[in-house]
Amino acid sequence: MLIDGSFLLPFQSWLETHFPAARLLVVGGSVRDALRGHPSKDLDLEIVGATPEAVAAAIPWPKQQVGKSYNLLLVQFEEHGWLEVSVEPGSLADWESLCRRRDFTCNAIAWDVLEARLLDPLAGRRDIEAGVLREAGPTSILADPLRVWRAAQFCARFDWNVDDELRAAIQNAVPALSGLAQERVTREWEKLLVMPDQPGRALQLLDDWGVILECYPELFALHECPQEAQFHPEGDVWIHTLMVLDQAARLGREREFSPLQRLQLGLAALLHDLGKPSTTRRESGRITAHGHELAGLKPARQWFERHSFGEPIALAVLDCVGKHMRPMQLCREILAGKLSPAQQVNAVRRLIRDLDAVEWPVFLTLCEADQRGRALPQDGYLPAQVFGEILAEHPALLETARTDLLRGRDLIALGIAPGRQMGDWLERVERARDAGEVATSEEAREWVRQRLAEAR
Repeated sequence: MLIDGSFLLPFQSWLETHFPAARLLVVGGSVRDALRGHPSKDLDLEIVGATPEAVAAAIPWPKQQVGKSYNLLLVQFEEHGWLEVSVEPGSLADWESLCRRRDFTCNAIAWDVLEARLLDPLAGRRDIEAGVLREAGPTSILADPLRVWRAAQFCARFDWNVDDELRAAIQNAVPALSGLAQERVTREWEKLLVMPDQPGRALQLLDDWGVILECYPELFALHECPQEAQFHPEGDVWIHTLMVLDQAARLGREREFSPLQRLQLGLAALLHDLGKPSTTRRESGRITAHGHELAGLKPARQWFERHSFGEPIALAVLDCVGKHMRPMQLCREILAGKLSPAQQVNAVRRLIRDLDAVEWPVFLTLCEADQRGRALPQDGYLPAQVFGEILAEHPALLETARTDLLRGRDLIALGIAPGRQMGDWLERVERARDAGEVATSEEAREWVRQRLAEAR
């Protein structure tokens, strides 16, 4: 049996009693994935042969209406939880025409719960086995150009290729992409960056189809932006970005990051080098991009303004974009013997403190993906080793790095009245801390006492 729908038989029996012409089908990605050998408990259901309003009014199971229409409901099936149930009028004989309104043939396959058989009018199973993505109908892409992103995501996730007709349909739909709602495009970017093992392939497909040129000039500018071959033998910044994307996806999975962390990581990999086109120079026979991390903040902000990821995600990614060179630069200083042990600890603390919105593991993983995303032999990631040793010796550093040494009440106890001067003193203490003059709260209080005494 392809899909175990036995727990749905009571629901099917209820349908037969109240809607004799109706049939319950498992549809969409759950059937596709079962055919690929990856069955899922998260089933999408479709009732064919009843009106949505009648089903919504009569259904005895706990339910929730999705959106303004009754066509999509959430129904609770005890231990299986809430499942999506769409309702289509007509009959099972009309199901082939309903399939042609879907996106791809791989998603136009159903499992008939009552008869335990596969319904595959568009030969989607054959396409799955062949690794080919085809339109479900002649206007599937033009009816919803958002499916272009989905096509790239599927090809990257499943290692498939589009057929010639779908490729032509995608290229014809490219001019319509700029008119799509940013919320819908954002959701597709989330899937594209998180779900495939190699999101770099999805990005390359979007580029091959003309989507990057049409919709993302800041990304297209990475093409043919040269890099110094000694450090980037893989080629231009575009190729490097694809490699960083794939490395970030791999590292995020291996480290069991949450979906949110992996999304932040993927976005940071996508945008981390946007500053290189404006800063790349040839100097003394070498290619440089000094300051590209800070220069990348403006185009990265503009990219986020055209999407709806939300401010917390945007700020976390901007932290990565603007500071991704600092770990390696700091390691070079440490290994060159330029910093004493105390200065090393303080420098790591400053780096952690300056990460306003992103978690330390996500940031350092992005920096590692940047290092590994190039055609060079790779061993371990040096900053992880160096910083790991420092953090092992100072385990509280991650928690205390973003905490000021003194608070307002400490300054009041030293005789400083509340007001603007209190904020100035707090800033002075933190600057002294950055300079290595103080390291503890007691040292900070003594530092303030001395300066107050000198000012009298």
